[in-house]
Formats: sequence, structure tokens, C-alpha cells
Amino acid sequence: MILNLKKRYLTFLGKNRKKGMEFIFYCILVFLSFLYGFIVAIRNSLYDRGILKSFSLGKVISIGNISWAGSGKTTLAMRLYEKLTGNAKIAILRRGYGCDEGKLLKQITGNVYSCVDRVRLAKRLASDFDLFILDDGFQYRKLRRDVNIVVMGAREFKNNFNLIPANFFREPLNSLRRAQIVVLNYANELEKPKETKEFLLNKFRHLKVFFARYKLKRFIDLNGNEYTIDYLKKRKLAALSATGYPEGFFNTLRELNLNISGEIIYPDHYELNREEFTHLSESLHKQAIHDIIVTAKDKYHLPRGQKQLNVYIMEIEMAIENEEEFLKEIISRIKKNV
Repeated sequence: MILNLKKRYLTFLGKNRKKGMEFIFYCILVFLSFLYGFIVAIRNSLYDRGILKSFSLGKVISIGNISWAGSGKTTLAMRLYEKLTGNAKIAILRRGYGCDEGKLLKQITGNVYSCVDRVRLAKRLASDFDLFILDDGFQYRKLRRDVNIVVMGAREFKNNFNLIPANFFREPLNSLRRAQIVVLNYANELEKPKETKEFLLNKFRHLKVFFARYKLKRFIDLNGNEYTIDYLKKRKLAALSATGYPEGFFNTLRELNLNISGEIIYPDHYELNREEFTHLSESLHKQAIHDIIVTAKDKYHLPRGQKQLNVYIMEIEMAIENEEEFLKEIISRIKKNV
């Protein structure tokens, strides 16, 4: 029931034209988004004026977004951990929401800690680490940061900038004045990448803007065995996503020219129980599909020990254009605040 409501809601938001009762309902959502925006503006104003306090606890890089999940902030956190770990002892701080992301970060980086109160978490870890990466930290203003990085995907520029619940934006676009760096992810999906970058730079002249896209690392099964693209091209496949931006996953598979005969979408972080997975497997078997591709996060959404389908995990990494300049910008801002 809840799953169907989520799907219908997301489908409704994605409609370009809304008529009759749909239009009236959308007007109600716009009004609610105005109220939500008013609350967001008051909160940010209280922090800007120093009425609500931010605490300084070591060196902090914040990675976040101004929309719902799916822009790629967790992947960027992993990339930064990998590139900076030789220069500092790094811990990634999370609020604890999204167990799949936490498990993936723990598997890749090791030093991942979760708590709703990340100020308390940073205090506890301050003596053990030189640098904190704050995952999904743009709205968490209690912890002062040296660098504020916002990740935006191509979808953010395909629609209006209305806030929740009339669209998927958590903060208005003008919140980017708090950021120093914007990473435009899924750059290959941007209709006008040059114009999009110029739009941001004209509106926020202080920003540094970098393009990024996902690059395939490898395909593996649940036991860690690796498979080539040529092997998978010979198979009739389905693809499953329970991420914030499933279209990005499917587009990457299309670019690899794989034979994807079915695309299955669930809400972000949705975990399938055994009954649901059995029903899905039976449905795919009727279509002569016995192999399914999932993201690295989605492997945590499947029931343990299932043997009904051959599961292949697509591992990716974020490729940042002018990455050397990107890293230099981050390091210089960290050193500037020593």
C-alpha cells in the first residue's frame, strides 16, 4: 500500500501537465511547499545571525545537496576518502538514515560513524581523526565546516525549483550561497552543460563548479566473482533500482548496450522481503529472464541467501572533470582555516 502510494506520488510530480483535480491538488502542494520554505528560511536566518550556534570541532568537509536523494553525494564521499586518505586520518560522519549507504561506506572505507547528533559524534572522535567528511551535511548546520560541497544532478535542471512537497527540493536554489563548490553530476545527461554552469556562476559568482559523471568499475556477483560486459551482453537481463535517481542507473546500462528487458523501480532505500522477491522472480522467469543487475547499494535491499535469480552488481566510481583542480580547491580551503 505504502509502496504504491510512493510510486503514484512520484509519477504525479513528474507529470508536465496537470488538469482538473490534479491541478487543484498540485496547487495545494505548492501552498504547502511555500509554508515549508518559510520554515527553512527562518531556520537558516537563525544560523546566519548566530542565534542558533554552529560548533567548530576539527577540520570538516561537508557533502550534501539541496534536493532529495539521488545526486551522488555518498559516491563523492567515497571518492574524497580515497583521494585524501594518504594526507590525513579521515572519518565519515552520517546521520544514520539509509542503512544501505552506511553499509556500503563501511565496506569501502571502514571509518564510518553514524549518529543523529553529529556534533556529539565529532566530539567523541576528535582525538582520533584529522578530518571529518560529513555525508549529507548541507542542512546540518550545527557542525561548522571548512568546505561546503553541494552535489546536483541533471534532473534538478529539468523542472522547476519548487520545494517539498510540490517538488523534490529540500532548500531553494539561493541556498547555494552557503556553498563553495558545486559538483554537477550526471553531466552526460545535462541538455546544455555549458549554459547550466554559466547560469550557476552568474547567479553565485563565488562558486567553483565542476562536472562529474559515473564510470563503470566492474560487474560482480554476490560472491565477489567478476564478469565482463561481453558476458552480460549475451544474457537477457532485468535491472532493479531502489535509489533516489533510478534513471541515472538505467541510462548507464543503456550506454553499455546491455540487453535490459525489464526495469524495476522501488522507492529509495526500499528493502524487498522474501515474498516480494519471490513474486518478482516468478514474474521475470515467465519472461525468460533469469539474471538481474542492481547497484552496489541495492544488493543490501535483497533478501539474504536468495537463489531464484542470478544477481550482478554494477560497481561504479565518480569521475570528476579537472579532478586535480577540484582536490586542490578543497585542500587549500582546509589549510586556509588552520
